[in-house]
Amino acid sequence: MPNEALVRSQARQALTRGHIPRRDPDRTWGGPGADIPCTICGVRITVSQTEYELQYRHDGANPGLDRFHLHLRCFAAWEFERTKFEAAE
Repeated sequence: MPNEALVRSQARQALTRGHIPRRDPDRTWGGPGADIPCTICGVRITVSQTEYELQYRHDGANPGLDRFHLHLRCFAAWEFERTKFEAAE
């Protein structure tokens, strides 16, 4: 896993680029990884690692569910950076 400064930088970039929402998810799940790339760092989350799945509902013309998969450490960096960003506004 990359160092803390790098993970936080990747989380800031994902937020700035709109790759992951800033708002609270509608639902959060945690459990074993599903061998899917992490939204923050791009590295696959193996079954031996803890994964957080963030779910966001959307309605209107395109109803459905957006899902984002994050390592535990990447989730913590995302949470820190998104709340830091909100506090600065």
